[in-house]
Amino acid sequence: MKIEISIDQVKDASQPSRESGSTGIESISGVATLTEAVEGDLSFLGSAKHKGDLESTLASVIFVPQDTHISPKENQLFLYTENPSMSLAKVCEIVASEMWIQRPAGVHPSAHVSEDAEVDPTAYIGPNCVLDNRVQVGPNVQLSAGVCIGEGVEIGECSTIATNVTIVRDSVIGKRVQIHPGVVIGSDGFGYEPTPTGIYKIPQVGNVEIGDDVEIGANTTIDRGRLNATRIGFGTKIDNQVQIGHNVQIGNCCILCAQVGIAGSTIIEDFVVMGGRSGASGHIKIEKGAQLAGCAVAFSNLEAGGKYGGSPAMNLMTFQRITAITQRLPEMFKRIRKLESALKDS
Repeated sequence: MKIEISIDQVKDASQPSRESGSTGIESISGVATLTEAVEGDLSFLGSAKHKGDLESTLASVIFVPQDTHISPKENQLFLYTENPSMSLAKVCEIVASEMWIQRPAGVHPSAHVSEDAEVDPTAYIGPNCVLDNRVQVGPNVQLSAGVCIGEGVEIGECSTIATNVTIVRDSVIGKRVQIHPGVVIGSDGFGYEPTPTGIYKIPQVGNVEIGDDVEIGANTTIDRGRLNATRIGFGTKIDNQVQIGHNVQIGNCCILCAQVGIAGSTIIEDFVVMGGRSGASGHIKIEKGAQLAGCAVAFSNLEAGGKYGGSPAMNLMTFQRITAITQRLPEMFKRIRKLESALKDS
């Protein structure tokens, strides 16, 4: 990523405890990994296993852990921090704010805005957007091209909604929410009742409520509640292609990685982490701070703070031991056959 930011800005953002070495440049021109960095770039050492890359990198300025014993080369500056990855993130935050395009307030001529929709004068409504009846759009909201906002939707201030997002009726979007392309919020929950004459569709009359500072990845879908609301707590971060069923309650500051699937009426408490392609069956509770490894599936309640793996989800250490044993099964089977043969011949 090509940028231009002064060394002083880098230090102010990261607040290193100390530094060593020096560089003849006054600003950095790029951010890159240790292996791909060139002279003038900023990089970081995130793990001790990459110390070899640190010794060979061409980066000019590098965030390193406090216990790093390698010395910088000539024209190279080391900035010592407790968390090099976080230090780099803080610098990138400055860069991103300068790169982000704040579109001028107003409504694009090709957009369709209902007469009774309320759009704050500071908001931007992009090309081919559709805003239905009773929509409320708060200050400094940015709607990119092709966004479709259904009847009665509320969007809080400073939220950004990317291209081709659909938000269905009566959904409530909090402040500073980031919604990436292709997201669908408020579609019908998957509710049906089998009858002797066929499958009866259960009307989904609830809504979706998204808390402040939530981020929702591309092509994620969040279903409306059957009667009440499907809720996402503040600060929760949702990756791409996640499916959240009707009446799910997700707490604050949770992390849901790519392709997570959560069935209806599941309760997920604060600070839960769900790895990629993990899931939860319906009507269960995952308690505060629990962590599910990738592809783990919870079929029953999970205790607070636990680490889980496998399907059905179990204690992570137990799952890892079972996995290790499973890999030895062919060898164990051969040994058993030999023992059986020896016993038969004796």
